[in-house]
Amino acid sequence: MPFMFPRSPRAALALTVVAGLAVVPAIASAGSADQVAARVLVGLQRDTAGLEALATRVSNPAGPAYGRYPSVAALARRYGATNATVAAARRQLAKAGLPAGTLDATRGFLIVPATQSQLNALDGRASQAERGGPGAAMASIRAGAGGLVTELVTEPVVPKAHGLPSLPPGANLASGTQSFNGLSWPSRTGTPQGCAQGVSTPMPDDPVFAAAFPNSRAFTPNQFQTAFGMAPLHRAGLQGQGQHIALFEVEAGVSPADMATFAQCFGLPQPNMRVVPVGQSQPVSPLVGAGTIEAQLDVQAVMTAAPRARISVVEGNQITSMPEIMSAALDARRMRGVPDVLSISYGVCEVLVQNGSEAPLLGGAAARNLSDWVLATAAGAGVSVLVSTGDSGAQGCAHNIGSTPGGPSAPGVIALASTPYVGYPASSPWAVAVGGTDMTLTKGNALRSQTVWNDRVRIGIPPISEDIIGGVPTIVFGAGGGTGGNSQLYGTPGFQSSAGITSNRRLVPDVSMFAARGVVMVCGVFDPATGQGPCPPTSASWPFMSVAGTSFAAPLLAGAVALANQAARVEGTPRAGFLNPLLYSSARSAVVDVTQGNNDVFGTGRCCFAGRGYDQATGLGTVNATRLAQALVRAGR
Repeated sequence: MPFMFPRSPRAALALTVVAGLAVVPAIASAGSADQVAARVLVGLQRDTAGLEALATRVSNPAGPAYGRYPSVAALARRYGATNATVAAARRQLAKAGLPAGTLDATRGFLIVPATQSQLNALDGRASQAERGGPGAAMASIRAGAGGLVTELVTEPVVPKAHGLPSLPPGANLASGTQSFNGLSWPSRTGTPQGCAQGVSTPMPDDPVFAAAFPNSRAFTPNQFQTAFGMAPLHRAGLQGQGQHIALFEVEAGVSPADMATFAQCFGLPQPNMRVVPVGQSQPVSPLVGAGTIEAQLDVQAVMTAAPRARISVVEGNQITSMPEIMSAALDARRMRGVPDVLSISYGVCEVLVQNGSEAPLLGGAAARNLSDWVLATAAGAGVSVLVSTGDSGAQGCAHNIGSTPGGPSAPGVIALASTPYVGYPASSPWAVAVGGTDMTLTKGNALRSQTVWNDRVRIGIPPISEDIIGGVPTIVFGAGGGTGGNSQLYGTPGFQSSAGITSNRRLVPDVSMFAARGVVMVCGVFDPATGQGPCPPTSASWPFMSVAGTSFAAPLLAGAVALANQAARVEGTPRAGFLNPLLYSSARSAVVDVTQGNNDVFGTGRCCFAGRGYDQATGLGTVNATRLAQALVRAGR
């Protein structure tokens, strides 16, 4: 979930408690033991090395194969599991009492719906199989299939939406008081159009809030379009026509009425949008969707950058895992054509995703292995995958933990939260990791200055506060910042080493976009009669709200990449595909370096500080869409 401005400190507490709930559940059991309780992913023997070599060749702007992308189906046939492998795995599943399942679009794994009774029959402890340990189920299935089964994922790793409901500047959670230093808030200049009527919009439209926080303004679409070089392409008639952007979501209801309001207010065309449910027959209702705000922000970010692109909201649920949702986005039949760009505003601290849950020491490398396979397939097929890095600065675990019971008696939690970790799947070497910046604008909406997004430095919000919630001493993680640092899981990828970056680890982010407090979005999903809905109660009369987070940065960049792809199509050159080799080589001219600030939200002094060239605070810098389009066309000639 993105950062949001609540109406009061007490409202913030309620929202923060929700954000702290675990979202990587154990196998869900509901009602009868004969109901589907999990969707087991059965990894199959596949040619990962061959796939990655092909993806590297077609993504290298200096190589002869650049832009010669095979289809997902062709890659699956060449590098995925053979028919004999699939048959052998299915025979062993039948012996274990499981159905045959469905082969995913990449031919990397089978998706097997299982009831609780079937899971119980496997071993009595189905989650052991996911850990790849000595569980009887895993051992018997792998052995019976002659080693052709490589992973068995029965505990879905559902990543958390990046962002956390935020606090007003200077809020003191314990006392409920608040203070404000107007000089600390980033300048909000410019002349937005549409519903803002020529002035930046106070969010929410509350006289008391606006009086207390006079600079709590939000940037509107036309300001982002000008600041990040999209407006010239729009004026040239390039608005995303013919481009297909997919959005990775979890329980993500989307309100067509809100999208219509956003379009009408800010002079944009009505979106060409479709929801693609995964692991469920119907899309989730926006009124009850846990990911409604996230999904609506993602759609509106794409509408801002590429207003005429086709948008597919790929919506999983709590028993669909990360690789299954990613794979569904590459399924040409289900998606009515493989997308050109996939944006993911979700992630999990690397330590937690490696462990398989938000509880320490639970193994979970199997799901990451399958996710990387899908991401490499996307790269080979020319699908650009952009992933937000997270909103905890250099301490990537903090907001995955959220609000933690225990107060000062939980030093282990504090140590984990304040350790410089990054998140997955942003850290995958097959994804473009998108961090976060803050900015000020000129009166003409051009960039005046950019800094690293860091609430502790820019606004003064403490990274940790203590409070009593429901009578329980609780640690609350309040400040946000664009996540960046060293990966614990991956060595240096070729696109970074070839660019002269000295490190023995994968570094994130690759690039950044605006993510600080001050993004306008429309969120009117609230039922006053029942008091139910994900949007603030003020939405009944004023459906605008101000949010923040790299959740916005990734889909905004996805729209910019779609514009560059469209320009390349006009010129007869290849689409961007896996973008990092281009960004780190010939397309450095497409980025604006950010040299001020840091993302050290906890003030440890360890990481990470902006400077000239690449840094782990903002990567290469922010992307200018017009210059990216020019670089892409040059690379393809």
